[in-house]
Amino acid sequence: MSDLTPRQTEILRLIQRAIAETGMPPTRAEIAQELGFKSANAAEEHLRALARKGVIALMPGT
Repeated sequence: MSDLTPRQTEILRLIQRAIAETGMPPTRAEIAQELGFKSANAAEEHLRALARKGVIALMPGT
């Protein structure tokens, strides 16, 4: 994870925690709310960056 930004690491940990607790990843809106983003679009951009780095896989249509 050394090539992740601090924010990307924070989001990845949030995703991992949600999956461990509920079995499901958080929604974009939940990520935005948890991290104080003004919109889910900001979360989307971070998720796309994580996917480009091969850390997560985005599912089409979700």
